[in-house]
Amino acid sequence: MVEKGPKLNRSVERAVDVMAALARADRPVSVTDLEQSLSLSRPTLYRILYTLEKKHVVVSVGDPQRFSLGARVVELARPWLGDNAIAAISQPYLATLWNETDETVALFVLGDLNTKVCVQELQSRQALVFTRGTGIVEPLTIGSSGKAILAFANADRIGDILDELEDVDIRANVERDLAAIRTDGYSLTEGEVIKGAVAISAPVFDRTGTVQGAVALYGPEARLTGAHKTRCLDCLLAAARHISAAMGHRPAAAAE
Repeated sequence: MVEKGPKLNRSVERAVDVMAALARADRPVSVTDLEQSLSLSRPTLYRILYTLEKKHVVVSVGDPQRFSLGARVVELARPWLGDNAIAAISQPYLATLWNETDETVALFVLGDLNTKVCVQELQSRQALVFTRGTGIVEPLTIGSSGKAILAFANADRIGDILDELEDVDIRANVERDLAAIRTDGYSLTEGEVIKGAVAISAPVFDRTGTVQGAVALYGPEARLTGAHKTRCLDCLLAAARHISAAMGHRPAAAAE
């Protein structure tokens, strides 16, 4: 007979689902939106949201109300971020990249279950900007940052993720993208996640040569073009190299 584990607390499970849904959103969302995506009743959602708001994990704005994650989330995540060397090491290099390009820059790291997590984001000072938001979680197969990480992951991880792609054409496109990224050393997408946006990402490695994350830069297609786009790419690649070096990484050519 299979021994059963402890019984799950359904209220806690639902609260985590609500926070995860808010983390995936790129703007404050309504209860109606959450009701549709989570299949929870409106009374249940309001009860969870108001409890989380009282604890400053969630904030509400507007009328009708829309909800987003609150500042308490950063406080709760601080111990994990403190233990995450790449997050601390990257800060000055992200700041330099942000000042050099005046575009939104971010750091994504490997999450659980073959995902990427945005742990830092510096929003552009320009009038027209694109942002993803700290804490957003997405599959590695989506967007330039995920593919920049996945392209240099170990073969088993790549194989497992590709095997999950049931659509033959989508799998072929991802495989083609990963091969190009390994050749170029960076990933560039146009309108893949946000229509009208360009995203450029480069992988970051630790001292063992294992990919740990990616530095990303994104902005509108109308601005990320020509000489500015080339400069942004050069600055991004430099930032990724500096962060990798600070983590002890030595490229193979330099190590010989």
